[in-house]
This record gives sequence, structure tokens and C-alpha cells, in this order.
Amino acid sequence: MTSTNAIAPKPIYAPKGCTSTVLTRMTEDERADLERIAELEMRSLSATARMLLLRGIAQYDQDTLNAE
Repeated sequence: MTSTNAIAPKPIYAPKGCTSTVLTRMTEDERADLERIAELEMRSLSATARMLLLRGIAQYDQDTLNAE
């Protein structure tokens, strides 16, 4: 069976209204980790960074709530 009939994954974009930019510096190892995760998730680097940021914020909020 050829892969010509395979369904290509839909690109994942940030939701409408995402207009703020955050620039960050990272080590080469951190960048390699980000690239590895992006490839596994089939996302762009920025979409992967946003996903990880949102997960980190949710975890931070949960940890803070549990500490109170």
C-alpha cells in the first residue's frame, strides 16, 4: 500500500488573537529538547513552545493552589 492515500496531519496554529510575542534565550540542550518535542508532536517550534508554556502555567497554578 502506498502512502499517497494517507491523511496528512492538520497544522496546529495559535488561536486567533494571539498577537503578543515573548522572546526567550535558551541553551543548546534546551533548544535540542524543544526540537525533539516539536518533531514528536508534529508542531512548529513556536507552537511547541507555546504548548509547553501553557502546560507549565497550568502546573504552576495547580502547585500554587495546593500550597495554600
